[in-house]
Amino acid sequence: MKKIILGLVCILIATISNAQEKIMDHEVVLKDGKLQPWTEYNNVLKWSMNYLENCPTYKTKFGDDPLYLVTSKLYKDGSFCYKQNNPGSNVYFGMETFKKYYAYSGDSAALIPVRKLIQRVAYYHTPKDWAWPNVPRTQDDTPDGEYTDEWSGVDKICMVAIGYLNYYRFTGDKQYFTKAEHIARTILQHVQPGNEKQSPIPFMVNLKTGEILDPYCSNMTLPVQLFDELLENKSTSLNKKELKSKRDLLWKWVLDYPMKNNLWSGYYEDVSSNYTNLNQQNPMETARYILNHPDVDPDYKTHVPALISWVEDRFGKVKHYGATSIKEQDGCFKEMSSHTARYASVVAKWFGVCLDGKVREEARASFALATYSAYNQYSKNQQAINYTGIEYIEPWFSDSYWDYLPHILDGMAEMPEMLPSGENHIFYSSSMITQVAYSPENISYTTFNNSGTERIKLTFIPEVFSKGKPLDKRYWDFGNFRGVENILIINRDGIDQIEIRKK
Repeated sequence: MKKIILGLVCILIATISNAQEKIMDHEVVLKDGKLQPWTEYNNVLKWSMNYLENCPTYKTKFGDDPLYLVTSKLYKDGSFCYKQNNPGSNVYFGMETFKKYYAYSGDSAALIPVRKLIQRVAYYHTPKDWAWPNVPRTQDDTPDGEYTDEWSGVDKICMVAIGYLNYYRFTGDKQYFTKAEHIARTILQHVQPGNEKQSPIPFMVNLKTGEILDPYCSNMTLPVQLFDELLENKSTSLNKKELKSKRDLLWKWVLDYPMKNNLWSGYYEDVSSNYTNLNQQNPMETARYILNHPDVDPDYKTHVPALISWVEDRFGKVKHYGATSIKEQDGCFKEMSSHTARYASVVAKWFGVCLDGKVREEARASFALATYSAYNQYSKNQQAINYTGIEYIEPWFSDSYWDYLPHILDGMAEMPEMLPSGENHIFYSSSMITQVAYSPENISYTTFNNSGTERIKLTFIPEVFSKGKPLDKRYWDFGNFRGVENILIINRDGIDQIEIRKK
């Protein structure tokens, strides 16, 4: 009997020791003790986009609306949850996701969800006689697909305008360029110098009366980015001198105040700002803006790592198998995969500057961790229902999709080892790619700008052409990029059409 009991105990111990640990619904994958993604990043992207392209619907006055037009979140099984919606920020991140994913995949159907969102937001701009005229309502307190609230976040209004500009670049639909100009014109009227407790434009306002509901928002890189993009456009009807002056005022405020005092508050619509509710979103997106435009900050090699360290110290003290997990904000101090992926993407972008292996590993580990919320146990047919994160299960259309997927694509741009093997992908472009066609031995694409850079993973040795003629070898190089072979880098100058053929 003792031998039998001892045998059963040994079996039980062996079973426990062999039981695979899990993060959310997926078994933990380790290699040499380091956390790995539970599935390829490519699968996370494809399955998530499959869900958005085939999103369940909810009956509204418009008919059967995809859920992302009605609510911000779902129950964990993907069923409808009645919750305040945040369509403004989804327009911005939806277009960020689309422009990168379309270049990467050639999946034009990925535009459909974003188009529906943009058209609905555009339908509800404010009347001309309001204090904030011709601007979108950026959230919906009564989730019904009708965006009629009188209050909005001004940074989200800027996000919509940037989304409109990107939509215009891809589709050529000029009405959205005009709408972005209308928004910028209204924003310009409200820019003030600002101080430590008042940002140059407020966080929350009553769009009808002009009442300031919350005066402080550290997220001023968004109006800066909007003004930057309009300044670059030769056909804008706005006064470029005023645009430049107020753009510089906004950026100076960022450098003078939150960059120095770390009062990074004011982003999330469903909580109060009150200066002390700090978040990771604003410092990380500020760091991203600086990395994309290093000329705007002579001290960027000091500021960017300082911002990364500040976010890790305040929101990323929890580690899983060595991977930094990022919490959202003081007011919702929970680990979420979108913010972990955002952090990883900024760290990866910083790696692209410093080329420090420790920085690369920090980004790699956090990206791996961020995959574990994707394709939860209720997902099926390669359509991913994604948890928000380890400490916040219910999916959000922002945190689980549109403000999650582009960070993975940004990571691929800097760390090509994240790409799938045996496939061709444009994994970085400095321009909007307006048309791309993939075949096993040929890739052709057209860009919005006639100068820029692309990075492309290939399965074949290439020849490069533009408008049927061989492209001078000084414009392209094929070989090893950051340890990964078969990477084609093209630097276009006065060129907007490229064809890559198998040699």
